[in-house]
Amino acid sequence: MVDKWVKTIMAILALLFALSVGSPSVRAENNWKFGTDIGYLADTTDDTVFTLSFQGDYFLNSQFSVGPQLLLSPAGDLTQLTFAGIGRYHIPVGAVTIIPFGGIGFVYADLEQGRRDDSDVSYSFPFGATAAFKINRTVDLSSTLIFTFQDIDLNNRKSSDNFNIGMLFGFRFQP
Repeated sequence: MVDKWVKTIMAILALLFALSVGSPSVRAENNWKFGTDIGYLADTTDDTVFTLSFQGDYFLNSQFSVGPQLLLSPAGDLTQLTFAGIGRYHIPVGAVTIIPFGGIGFVYADLEQGRRDDSDVSYSFPFGATAAFKINRTVDLSSTLIFTFQDIDLNNRKSSDNFNIGMLFGFRFQP
């Protein structure tokens, strides 16, 4: 099952990369963009949790970017940290840019249970889409729907933690 998802995500990333190669770059001399989001991640080991997201994008051309993404969920007795490398394809549609993305990374989860702590590290396959509305030349208002696949194995969990879905709202900045 995991092999099928890995192959599917790799094929999507390869297709996005192939579509972006050869496109002329029309971006300014600064190829970096940064963002931050706040929202929730549902169906985690500790049910629904508050989540912060931080990301960076390095534009290879005007439509394709790669960069890191950090998801931090410090809620209640669960602390979950996800770090992934993400590929994004930017599709401008008027004032809004639709940004499908996918990547691969690691997730660390620590569940405190009174005198006992339980933690686990697993792979993570985040993917989803962002809608970014341009406020001005350097700032975008964004909304992100994110799905993550992982295999966290903790004792006394409230739900299976193989799939999470999240909704995040935030800003993107281009210096």
